[in-house]
Amino acid sequence: MDKKFWIKVVKKAVENLISVKVWIMFSYLIVSTILLVYGFIDGTMWVASNGGIISTVMAVREAFKVAKVKSEDDTKDMVI
Repeated sequence: MDKKFWIKVVKKAVENLISVKVWIMFSYLIVSTILLVYGFIDGTMWVASNGGIISTVMAVREAFKVAKVKSEDDTKDMVI
């Protein structure tokens, strides 16, 4: 593999760690896990809430990526 590939991987990892959404999801997972361990919520609620939050964040992220590509492209046939 190219040396620049690993530099890009490390750079992307650092950028993601700096991101606010990563810290929000990480802290949400910690809080919900503590609630699960102490019995305030059950496993079903833990999976549903964490899966819902993480999938929503990822869906919005991808929607913004598509919107950015559309804004850089002049074609009219893209949906969004």
